[in-house]
Amino acid sequence: MYLIALLALVVAFVAEAIEGGGVDVAGQKSCRNACHELSKRLGARLHYPYNDNYTFWDLKQQEAHPHCRAEPTSSGEVAFAVRVLVKERCRFAIKSGGHARELDDSNSVGGVTLDLQRMRSVQVSPDRSRVRLGSGHNLLSAYRALDPLGLSFVGGRVDSVGLGGFTLGGGYSRLTPMYGLAMDNVFEYEIVLANASTVRVNERNHPDLYFALRGGGGNNFGVVTHFTVRAVEQGLVWGGTRVYEDKHTDSILSHLYNLTTGSKNETKAAYWGTHVFDGETGRFSWAVSQEYSSAIEYPSVFTELNKVPHESSTLRLDNAGNFSIELARGSPWPRRNIFATITHKPSIEMEHRIVQNWRNGIRSGCFPEGISSNVVTQPLWEGAIRAMKKRGGNPVAIEADGPLTVVLLIVTWKDDTDDEAAYSFARKWVARAEADAFALDVYHPYKYINYVSKEQDPFAGYRKGSVERLRAIQRKVDPLGVFTSRGLCRGYFKLQ
Repeated sequence: MYLIALLALVVAFVAEAIEGGGVDVAGQKSCRNACHELSKRLGARLHYPYNDNYTFWDLKQQEAHPHCRAEPTSSGEVAFAVRVLVKERCRFAIKSGGHARELDDSNSVGGVTLDLQRMRSVQVSPDRSRVRLGSGHNLLSAYRALDPLGLSFVGGRVDSVGLGGFTLGGGYSRLTPMYGLAMDNVFEYEIVLANASTVRVNERNHPDLYFALRGGGGNNFGVVTHFTVRAVEQGLVWGGTRVYEDKHTDSILSHLYNLTTGSKNETKAAYWGTHVFDGETGRFSWAVSQEYSSAIEYPSVFTELNKVPHESSTLRLDNAGNFSIELARGSPWPRRNIFATITHKPSIEMEHRIVQNWRNGIRSGCFPEGISSNVVTQPLWEGAIRAMKKRGGNPVAIEADGPLTVVLLIVTWKDDTDDEAAYSFARKWVARAEADAFALDVYHPYKYINYVSKEQDPFAGYRKGSVERLRAIQRKVDPLGVFTSRGLCRGYFKLQ
């Protein structure tokens, strides 16, 4: 079947194939034809811009206008859509939760947006060790389905983030210290390939593709429609956020460093610190979140941190879904957003430089009024690094002799007139942070793909030979380059 489908695609593409395996897009007529054909099967689940009021998390993506937005409800409908789009040579983007930040990432510019939000099935295995989730879930809908069952999974922290992009990009979780990143807790993927075939991918069935999907980029190989992931028995857990005045910066950085370097055997504890600049008020502050994957109030691992005087606190016992809603409250949307990231070996001096350079940039006068920014510091635990090597390993395969510190820069603003200033600020922050990391001999090349800016290369820090292997796997499953930078699905970070 694969060869027959591939032959059909070759015939369809032969007049349009260009040197290098890319695909020439035939323009608006192609997408008009594709939308018309999709509407015959999807009916009211096919939306045109004039009758669609859907909003995206990022305003830049909101401003992209697809020719139409399709809402499939099954892998079969996704396969039908891919077949139509490839036949008509219409560009498309794939949306799970829609938390990407650049044009064409999850909302197509002039093409078709494949919106998976109706694909939210939940199937728990008889032994409760695994759960099969439709890739259209956001994290809240997945938590809401599992919380009443006393189950959880290696999921993220913010309710509206999509399961698809979160998991394919890595996936930081409160359970990461114990089990690793989300991508290392997927036992099976169901994916629609460029030839419109649907395959189940696991350690034994298509092992090369299984390797590639564990960190090889969100949409480089096809459209993932289902994830079978680790299920974890869990009821109420400890967590929440405390807000601190800016004057406690030294103390907070010291406590976060001590937690990262001194609590490697405490696999139930997760934490991260966010230095906040509110562009509306001009105020700096700290928000430090802590989570403990057990129903223990004020666990001892956080005793010293909790001695720092705070302005407000939401610490409590609660379920994962409610915690994800809480974190989202601090991120009003839609707005324009940039992420950027660096990784370094734990170092208090490095943390001080990161914070000081960020503050200096904000105060330099080149930071337009009304723009807000955060710097988030969190550990990549040793257990998570070890998990990258299990079940055949993943392409990231970090080499490190201890935990790492992953730093996320967030810049948010409202007006497109401030786009260049915001991107310039992020660019300069990254350059200075990397220079400091090299100077202090704490630089690490790993870049968490869900945090990188469009100007960063997330694959540069992968294990030697991994990128070449990923590209070979991609050529095997997508020989016509549908999911490449010159193909039909061009958004997000491409291998080639």
